[in-house]
Amino acid sequence: MHIQLTVIGLDKIGTSIGLALKPHIEHIHRVGHDRKGENHKKAIDLGAFDETPSNIKSAVENADIVILAVPIDEILETIEFITPSLKAGTVLMDTSPLKISISNFVTKHLPEERHFVTFQPTINPMYLHESGRGIENAHEDLFKNSKIIITSSPSTNGEALKLAADLAKFVGSQPFFADPFEIDGLIAATEILPQITAAAYIHAVTEQAGWVEGRKVAGSSFQSLSQNLYLINEREFFGRAATQNKENTIRVINNLIISLINIRDQIEHDEGHTIEQWFKTAKENHEKWLRERHQANWDQVEDYSQVPTSGEFLGKMFGFGKRKKEK
Repeated sequence: MHIQLTVIGLDKIGTSIGLALKPHIEHIHRVGHDRKGENHKKAIDLGAFDETPSNIKSAVENADIVILAVPIDEILETIEFITPSLKAGTVLMDTSPLKISISNFVTKHLPEERHFVTFQPTINPMYLHESGRGIENAHEDLFKNSKIIITSSPSTNGEALKLAADLAKFVGSQPFFADPFEIDGLIAATEILPQITAAAYIHAVTEQAGWVEGRKVAGSSFQSLSQNLYLINEREFFGRAATQNKENTIRVINNLIISLINIRDQIEHDEGHTIEQWFKTAKENHEKWLRERHQANWDQVEDYSQVPTSGEFLGKMFGFGKRKKEK
């Protein structure tokens, strides 16, 4: 008894999902597809997928589960293109950091008897310092000691949610059921804002006349802050994550502006002790987060320690009947 799991997008996240499922290939047939043809052979050579058809419709038409791991600026067109080819009972999962805007779009395009949940991985703290998003940054243990954020609409089929939770455990992670509105706000602060800050910093520095000489002395601090630009998960149309999560993005930008104004005023008024405490608190907060992130000992209401057997996972998948799409 096999199910077909198809991943669209074979960069860091998509290929890592395939690699993490290697222990379950007896029951899960892994299919991968990417718009970059060269990634097909790389994914096969890595052992991440069992086949990588060049035609996207061929990749999804027999799939029981379809996972989208494409850049943010390609999500909507990909959903619109593949949904007519999804068979009844298919569960569509999206790994992007956008929740409400994607869910609203899916509601309008997903045919009856198909199901949708968001399935956003966080990564193993061992790899927090990696800046690349390409297939060369894929790891079989990328999701160990981490959470996979699962959100859905109120009418989402319960079995689809259980399936997503089991899949999270299969790839070595723990499911984290969350409110999509809350997650959109948190993602704006923790993913979108650092990228906007990096871009704003580059503009602020390199567009000054002094940059002609400044570029000769820019070093580790400049590189550390500006490298967040390379974590932007958009291929061509940059800024889609911000505009599709507009209210939250504006709110966190305003929070950053207020913080910068506060430290600017403290410097202007030579408030040495206050400035010292400001930096000290920031360092302590960062160290505390990093320590907790590596320990991964978050308080849990539910026990997610038991990984389902392949039979239990397959039973949920094949238990899908003709159910209407989520609205």
